[in-house]
Amino acid sequence: MEVRRAMDDEVKRIEEFDVFQGDRRLDNWRGELLVCVEGGTVLGFVTYSSSLFYNRPFISLLAVREGHRRRGVAAALVGRVLEIYDGLTVWISTEEGNEPAIRLFQKLGFILKGRIEGLDHERSVEYFFCRSSVPRRPTEE
Repeated sequence: MEVRRAMDDEVKRIEEFDVFQGDRRLDNWRGELLVCVEGGTVLGFVTYSSSLFYNRPFISLLAVREGHRRRGVAAALVGRVLEIYDGLTVWISTEEGNEPAIRLFQKLGFILKGRIEGLDHERSVEYFFCRSSVPRRPTEE
């Protein structure tokens, strides 16, 4: 299992399981799209930005292909984003009923910070989590 920047042909394969609005080609063009690949199959993807959410690192989309869930794909994708933003507080959100995502975020050290009602539709509730920055270790010389 490898997590890396997406190649153009992999962005097209994301469409097979991408349930979110928008065009992943734009995320890829901005360098804000990572894929998890194994044996030529795109198992999942994550999009992120350091400027969308009040100029703070924010993981905006996270998806894993059905049949590959609960096998560490989402954790690997989120983990790579955390590495990219090493030393910074990172934010993420999910809908209230998405228990697998909530458990994953908590397992990875994210803390529930708040909720917004009606963001997606009138009855929706979005939970927002953050993982506080961990001070960088001094480099040895």
